[in-house]
Amino acid sequence: MFIKLQDGVKKYGQGDAQVYAMDKVRLDIDKGEICVILGPSGSGKSTLLNMLGGIDSMDSGVLLVDGRKVSGFSLKELTEYRRTDVGFVFQFYNLIQDLTVIENIQVVSDIAPNPLPIDSVLDSLGLRTLVHRFPTELSGGQQQRTAIARAIIKNPKLLLCDELTGALDSRASKEVLQYIEKVNETLGMTILIITHNAAISKIADRVIQIRDGKVVSNEKNNAKVRAEDLVL
Repeated sequence: MFIKLQDGVKKYGQGDAQVYAMDKVRLDIDKGEICVILGPSGSGKSTLLNMLGGIDSMDSGVLLVDGRKVSGFSLKELTEYRRTDVGFVFQFYNLIQDLTVIENIQVVSDIAPNPLPIDSVLDSLGLRTLVHRFPTELSGGQQQRTAIARAIIKNPKLLLCDELTGALDSRASKEVLQYIEKVNETLGMTILIITHNAAISKIADRVIQIRDGKVVSNEKNNAKVRAEDLVL
């Protein structure tokens, strides 16, 4: 088991205003899986992703990632975990506007202890001809592909994607999901995608549904389809 979360709790507020963003969540995810986490806005999807990525900490519970007890990490250990083991892709790209495509990727590559060859990353994501463009000169799909390249260049064990197609049209969404599929197949990364779009779950090895801070289902997908065949 690559990810194991036991009774994860995260709450906000006090007294009658207290809200459970994670309410005794239990989760098991195997190494190398594409996992899609579904749920409406406010269900706790992003909170769960932040816990898995070491961005935030739980109030209680145990989180194990690749055999390491992340929930017991110090602040320094969490920083190192985010730097080496986890890649993040967000809905609105978060690229540095004053840097070109290649510079946005090199910023991460330069501080990674075991980065992937930058040429192979550019080629795998179809970015070779775009390396000297700035984010404002790119389409939404091209910006998201750059964001994926920046996330995977450090060769993380875990790739976390927060609504990565939320700002894209259906054509660009399908293209980006094809690249995510390629990353999973060629590099063997465990990939978690949180989304409210149930159609995306068809490419997943595992589909998890969250509602009101609770996992209501966690199932293997035995009818997996290729990203190119999705209807979005």
